Amino acid sequence: MATSSKRNIKENSIIDAAEKVFSRQGFANTKMEDVAKALGMSKGTIYFYFSSKENLYMAITYRAFQALIDTFYESVSATKDESGLEGLVGLMKSFIAFSEENFLYSEAMLDFISFVRSTSEGSLDGKITDAMKESSYYERVKDIQNIPINIFLKEIERGRNDGSILNKQKPELIYLYAWAGVLGFVKLNSTSGKKTTILKVEISDWRNYIISSTRTLLRDANA
Repeated sequence: MATSSKRNIKENSIIDAAEKVFSRQGFANTKMEDVAKALGMSKGTIYFYFSSKENLYMAITYRAFQALIDTFYESVSATKDESGLEGLVGLMKSFIAFSEENFLYSEAMLDFISFVRSTSEGSLDGKITDAMKESSYYERVKDIQNIPINIFLKEIERGRNDGSILNKQKPELIYLYAWAGVLGFVKLNSTSGKKTTILKVEISDWRNYIISSTRTLLRDANA
């Protein structure tokens, strides 16, 4: 047990350092040597715990999903006495805030989702390396990747039951509509570091419009 605990502590310290290096340099521009240097340890030690840079990135991805899930549950708890509509809007707001505060995490999750879709039905299975297949973090991510979606769908169901959501479309379609707007905002705004877009639109106005347009859609029984 003590050995396992020590390994977990070491792994977490490596992941902590990798997050800082990846955030500063980007995944593609980072080498394992850079992570080792940040920790003041040898590259061989890093490889003892993580067989590849991709494996290390997957550990960060797992952290990202865990953090988002915790954020969502906190949001659901905060709006439990409000309508399902407000619970849904709360999830959208929490995800936007989460992504603005945790750019690396949001990028890691989106990279994973894109990666999984690109390898669906075995069409591009060659992209999955042996190290990735053997990664415990890869398996852990696969186990929890749909939890945020399920939380969102439950809030839609709650909103329909309490009458605050009138839209009769499939919950999955509503989810896609809402998250397309949120993810578009996250992707286009995450690296700008500015208060306005290139189209001279205030970021806050854009954020509020996404929320208000979703409210309108959810209240429209004919949409």
